[in-house]
Amino acid sequence: MRDGQPPPDWIKRMNAALPSPASPPLRRASSWRRFYRRWEPAFYISPAFIVLIVILLYPLGYSFWLSFHEWTLRGFRQGVPWIGLGNYIELFTNPDFLNSLRITFTFVILAVGIEFVLGMGLALLLNHDLRGSHWLRAAILLPMMCTNVVIGLTWRLLLNYEFGLVNYYLGVVGLRPVEWLSSPAMAMPAVILVDVWNTTSFVALMLLAGLQSLPDEPFEAARIDGASAWQSFLYLTLPLLRPVILVALLWRLIDTFRIFDVIYLLTAGGPARATEAVSIYIYRYGFQSFNLGYASAASYIMILIMLGVALVLTRMIGRSES
Repeated sequence: MRDGQPPPDWIKRMNAALPSPASPPLRRASSWRRFYRRWEPAFYISPAFIVLIVILLYPLGYSFWLSFHEWTLRGFRQGVPWIGLGNYIELFTNPDFLNSLRITFTFVILAVGIEFVLGMGLALLLNHDLRGSHWLRAAILLPMMCTNVVIGLTWRLLLNYEFGLVNYYLGVVGLRPVEWLSSPAMAMPAVILVDVWNTTSFVALMLLAGLQSLPDEPFEAARIDGASAWQSFLYLTLPLLRPVILVALLWRLIDTFRIFDVIYLLTAGGPARATEAVSIYIYRYGFQSFNLGYASAASYIMILIMLGVALVLTRMIGRSES
């Protein structure tokens, strides 16, 4: 075939008989590739997500279902009757539950308030370039390294009326021993003391991180204008540190509201229910009386309260950042 001449007819017929490239499979392959690239992260996190559903969402849903039923050991054999809002109505008409709410709020407000004041003082102290500040930062981390079980058992021995070290040193200085864990008037201050000792360092470290991230220009301008240290702290440090303060308070309020192990190891809710927080109340009805429907309802009241507090603080955090 010479250059410039058209191909013979038999070549045209052969080319027409050959199968053309299949474009739909290519499109299908490219669409599958796009689908895989889009959902590839989901394939990696799906095992953890399935485990999370099994160990978290299913118990939450089942306990929510239980809160509308009368689940007891007797009901476990004879069926679980539906009682609607009966458990919730009984909760708010039970003076013991209302007393546990009062104790919980008292404990949370006092413990978190003292932790914030002491933590702010420690953070301001460690924010200065003092000699040995690195060692002091490491030292305040020691309570955070201990588990709550160890802390509860250790302080139970320290606060023992007969052979505790605290009463021993009170006797050394000429004071009478105190019934820290067996007196209704002193049990709550003792529990607050242990919680403050345990978590003040956490608040201090969060506030210290916030202090070290503040800009220097506003403080230099205030110093040039003759502002005192108290005025700089009140009108500059606190407003600029507000988001960090709210995050620390949010973390500590939720953690303190659901505290169980330390109180249980120290007093088990006693004496005379003087330290029976909501978590101890739920444990007593759920795992000692086996009234799981009633205990589930109390748990969801506790969850709703924590959600309300969290929503208020997160909204305040958003406003302060904006």
